[in-house]
Amino acid sequence: MESLSATDKAGREIVRLIAAHRFSPGERLLETALARELGMSRTPVREALGQLASTGFLVKSEGSRGYQIPVLTPKDIEDVFFMRGILESKAAMLCARSASEETVRELRRINTREEETFKANLKGEYAELNEDFHMLLADSSDNPYMKMYIRQLYWRSNLYVLFFMSFYCLESDYDTKRLSYMEHRKVVDAVEGGDPGAAEAAMKDHILSSYNHLLFPKKPLEGMS
Repeated sequence: MESLSATDKAGREIVRLIAAHRFSPGERLLETALARELGMSRTPVREALGQLASTGFLVKSEGSRGYQIPVLTPKDIEDVFFMRGILESKAAMLCARSASEETVRELRRINTREEETFKANLKGEYAELNEDFHMLLADSSDNPYMKMYIRQLYWRSNLYVLFFMSFYCLESDYDTKRLSYMEHRKVVDAVEGGDPGAAEAAMKDHILSSYNHLLFPKKPLEGMS
């Protein structure tokens, strides 16, 4: 596994702080304060903030320098999860058609570790593994445009997950009504079995389940069938 650059480490630590609800939607992230808290120089923190903004996870602050967490809205959540359902289900289908043994092994490894961190209530690490899982599937689609747009959609939707999924916003150890790592496992099973249709359906069900379990006012998500 490749070591992370200082910028990547800063980005992951910033996401961990947000996952721990140290900041709220609409709040500004101050570069100097973050660098001090993370024990890092300002340069990698500044670069990490810029990278997170390029994905839609953060936005430029209005009327001032720096970045802030976007204000979240019902229309935005519907739009982003609708598109995730379309693109990520197709990425899973393409992955099932041509996934290498190495890709399947890595998906299995990530999924096993997801279960461990989920049950141990390690929210920050679980969020990172969730990213790794979805991005590996996007990478394995062998379609650079799909990968690019999935990455943007994933990070935007991750704001809703981190702030409104019960695992991240409730004090209980984990939500026994919905175990997302088990939904991931169905995708891995389909990919390993070389079943594109099952992989597509499993991913579509997973995205829809994620949307339906968010503790956020929203309409039923239609048009993904």
